[in-house]
Amino acid sequence: MAQIGLGWRKLVSQVQRGPVGQQLEEFFSWISFSFRVFRAMPYVVRYPGETMHQMYILGNQALPLVLLAASFISMVMALEWGVKLEPFGAKLMLGRIISISVIREIGPIITGLMVAGRTGAKIVSEIGNMVLSEQVDAMRAFGIDPIKRLIVPRVVASILVMAPLTVVADALGIIAGWFSAVMWVDIDSQFFWLAIRDGLIPKDIYIGLIKPPFFGLMVGLISAYFGYRIRGGAEGLGRAATLTVMFSSLSVLFTDFILTKIVLSLYG
Repeated sequence: MAQIGLGWRKLVSQVQRGPVGQQLEEFFSWISFSFRVFRAMPYVVRYPGETMHQMYILGNQALPLVLLAASFISMVMALEWGVKLEPFGAKLMLGRIISISVIREIGPIITGLMVAGRTGAKIVSEIGNMVLSEQVDAMRAFGIDPIKRLIVPRVVASILVMAPLTVVADALGIIAGWFSAVMWVDIDSQFFWLAIRDGLIPKDIYIGLIKPPFFGLMVGLISAYFGYRIRGGAEGLGRAATLTVMFSSLSVLFTDFILTKIVLSLYG
């Protein structure tokens, strides 16, 4: 029995030191960091100027990417669905398909992924540089909590900026889909918009607007965590930026699945 117990402890020790153990340790460290950020959220009212400044920067930088990505994907989707529906004489449904797909999925997902790539990398590099240059240590020396001063405004800005970006992406995505349908699928413009009017219901809009704030929360927490925990100089900064983009993008997709499952189970 003693040998079995010794072997078990050795196995556990090896797992803890291995990649799986390190990833679990990193995950629980992120959970702890997220709780600290949540507890500090009320202090965002102390820094409204910084929060608004971050919203402007994050939204302004992500907007061109979001608009281009939403437009091209909507145009491609209109072409693909137009070809698929034509043999069944159902091309008139294209407006409904485009609008529902863009508002419920494409708009929020594309916005989340573009923000994860562009905004997430900016947050991690900005906070990481402050950590490496010891500005964060200087803030602590002056009695300023860096979580409240640096992290919370950026996380809140990431949450608040997602919904407006998504609305703009939805609008331009539908317009791009309409343009593609009229130009290359030979659909009458009036029928396209009538299909949207008849097929789109308020529930579709609500579902499309529920997701973006959660995407922004995940992107903000993940990027701020990797920036705040950065080690190893320039090499560590590059690694943190890579991990931020990777995990932020995955978190957007995972959160989308969870929210979609919950909404469909509740409202169908």
